[in-house]
Amino acid sequence: MEEQLRTLARMQKLDDEIGALRQLQNELPKELNDILANVEQAQTNINNIKNEQEEITKMLRSLELDIKQYQDNIKKYSQQLADIKTNKEYKALNSEIAYLKEKISELESQELELMEEESECKKNMDKAENILEEAKKIQQEREDELRKKIASLDSEIENLRVERIKLAQTLPQAVVKQYAKLLKHKNNCAVTYARNGACGACGFVIRPQVRIEIQQRNKINYCENCGRILMEKFKDI
Repeated sequence: MEEQLRTLARMQKLDDEIGALRQLQNELPKELNDILANVEQAQTNINNIKNEQEEITKMLRSLELDIKQYQDNIKKYSQQLADIKTNKEYKALNSEIAYLKEKISELESQELELMEEESECKKNMDKAENILEEAKKIQQEREDELRKKIASLDSEIENLRVERIKLAQTLPQAVVKQYAKLLKHKNNCAVTYARNGACGACGFVIRPQVRIEIQQRNKINYCENCGRILMEKFKDI
């Protein structure tokens, strides 16, 4: 019977390893996707900032052209003032010049605001480029490793399953069925160990008589609370 208990303990250890690998099957692809998504997002941020910079540059050029046009008109109108004969025309032309100067002042204010935005864009671009560089560094360090690990998980799990099946074939069929049932309904934990006089899985205090039986290893004992196979831990497993 002790050998059967030892076999059950080995099977549980293999199932623990299988469970850990299956968890990795869920976690590793997510980690890989997060790494790739970070690189993509960082690149998208850079592209957005570039588009913003290009738009600001276009607006600045447009303002410069408008300012130049207004300045040229002011120069032209100022030259025409010497040839004007009537006071009414003189006032009208002066009024137009004043209006153009006011417009130039407004455009120059807009130009300063855009230059500030341009400066902020440059700062944001520096930050975005650093973030992209760091994201690509992580990708370079982890992507190949993660892809290889993900690709190997199925074969690792299958190897462990084959080993567990070989162990199960040495046990009575009824014991294997009970083990499989517990594994399914007890969160992949069919076998648990006594710990400080209690069940290591649920913490239920073990009765003295059951403690003795567990130590003797003459039968398969079950936790009276959670129903798991309960035994003393083997030092070599």
